[in-house]
Amino acid sequence: MTDDPQADPRGEAVSAIESEMSRLVRTLRRAVLQNAERFSPELQPSGYSVLQYIVKHHPTAPGAIIQATRMDKSALSRQLRSLKELGFVSSVPDPGDGRAQLYAPTDLTLARLDDMRAETKELYADALDGWPTPDVQEFVRLLGEFNDRTERR
Repeated sequence: MTDDPQADPRGEAVSAIESEMSRLVRTLRRAVLQNAERFSPELQPSGYSVLQYIVKHHPTAPGAIIQATRMDKSALSRQLRSLKELGFVSSVPDPGDGRAQLYAPTDLTLARLDDMRAETKELYADALDGWPTPDVQEFVRLLGEFNDRTERR
């Protein structure tokens, strides 16, 4: 066995993933912070993450949000209460369990997020400027596959 990194290019590349993923996580955290602030100054970043989940999976029960976000039940309850008070989500009794609530985004939320999506799309388009379309498509495919595999673990 040799210590020469050139002897194992795959191992070297796999090792480099940690560094690049750390950079990506920092970038994403900053983006969530900025997006939460842009969406509403009263909204916490964790509330913005909950809101994004609700928009994508509505109507949804708190249990599904907890499972997807790994958020503590009491923290989620605070975020849902805040989102409802701010007018960003509505709730209705769960027909399968009258004690539980199902949450959905309000029209205000959907309109604000549509505006923000256009800005985000422009940001990504700028970052990928100069990439050929097949490379962008391959990047999306590979990133999706990577996410699928890591989520299954």
